[in-house]
Amino acid sequence: MSIVVKLFTTSLGFPAVEYNMNKVENGKAELMCYKNFGVLHAFNNPASLDFEHYLGAVSSLNRRSWYAQFHAVLSVKGKAVSSESLKEFVENWLIEMGYSKQPYLLFFHSDTKNNHVHIVSTSIKPTGFKISDSFDRVRAMDAVNKLLGIDVEAVFKADVSPLLNYSFSSMNDFSSLLRQKGYASYTKNNQFLVRKYGKTFLKMSAEKIERMILSPAGNSAVIEDIRLKINLSLKLKDNTCLPIYQPLAHHFAERLTGFRSELSDYLKTDHALEIIYHFKQKEITGFTAIDHKSRFVIQGSRLMELGRLLGENTRGIYQAKSYSR
Repeated sequence: MSIVVKLFTTSLGFPAVEYNMNKVENGKAELMCYKNFGVLHAFNNPASLDFEHYLGAVSSLNRRSWYAQFHAVLSVKGKAVSSESLKEFVENWLIEMGYSKQPYLLFFHSDTKNNHVHIVSTSIKPTGFKISDSFDRVRAMDAVNKLLGIDVEAVFKADVSPLLNYSFSSMNDFSSLLRQKGYASYTKNNQFLVRKYGKTFLKMSAEKIERMILSPAGNSAVIEDIRLKINLSLKLKDNTCLPIYQPLAHHFAERLTGFRSELSDYLKTDHALEIIYHFKQKEITGFTAIDHKSRFVIQGSRLMELGRLLGENTRGIYQAKSYSR
């Protein structure tokens, strides 16, 4: 399961305290904890103004900083992750971000379809120095990946490097496969870039990468062979798609990583033809075929209708796409 981080960095004062405390009063959020607030810990049920005044007093130690509020939201998809598991993760994340010794409040929200935690703190230390906000968003995702045990460089090499040895029918097919693996790709100033987590993992001349991966002739014979293999295999194997889940660390629920079927297993094992099912919010939206024998990749819509590939039993979890030869 992935974690989404959102940072808010341009607020005067500490309006996020009142916003979240109002949510608590209305029963739409829970104040999980507040830490490093000095004398306030001796109070019974400190009010919103108490927290705001304390954060303001700490922030006043640095007169050069206009925007001292640190307000972040860490969100997980769905309701499977408990508030305690999320709290543990967030507090480890604060250590990585350099905020664990700052006065901070954690609010758990469950009033939307995705459980999430609001963090409110100040970027000014009690010494008067400001915690650097340079590349905050990149640092935020780096911290998340570190805690989840994800080596982004190794994952990128495993995900993308093998693809550069294949031929594609179009750059859209290449971008589609990258997007399926969670990478954004685009061309800027004649440079083709692949990005994720706010980082650029690949930067190459657009002309060079097109020469590397595009098949100039379109490989019509290979395309027809792929189509024939799928059509013949459809008569032999069940094409019902089943979800594939990957367990994650920190007690989080499993993450949906893809789909498989008896048909796709057979094609890959017996014909070296891999079917990649594209999906969004658990709905299969398309597919890509990878012929490992010819090292050729083609968008599924050029082979057949999605409905034909998936069959009746999977009809409830896909959106039909147009068919083009």
